[in-house]
Amino acid sequence: MMAKSFWYSWLGFVLAASPLLLGVINLSFSYYLSRRYLREMLEALQRSQHFYRWAESLPYEGRLTHFFMLASVRGSMLWPGPAVRRGFLSSEDIDNFPPHLQRLLTIRNWMDVVLLTWGSIMYALLKLTR
Repeated sequence: MMAKSFWYSWLGFVLAASPLLLGVINLSFSYYLSRRYLREMLEALQRSQHFYRWAESLPYEGRLTHFFMLASVRGSMLWPGPAVRRGFLSSEDIDNFPPHLQRLLTIRNWMDVVLLTWGSIMYALLKLTR
């Protein structure tokens, strides 16, 4: 068990505030991906029923819609099976998706895993010391 005085130190503050910092970094990286690579991702998915119209309306959409579009692309590329079975996503698009974009989506997914793991560890430690 950690002493309660540890959480009042600077190291304890940094450890407890780090999930917030990781969340800001995740949002910043999502913003970067949605502004820089979303059009390229949508063009790579042009044979898919769900995504082929989005590339045309992309310049007229706001920031929040870009985040939602990026989340939809991330989800479809992370678990493509259900989208392919429903006909929303083409299996050719999955096979031909550019590797550098797939790597960026993988980085973003791992950032989520790190954020959730670190946040749950900090929550558990804070609950144990009360």
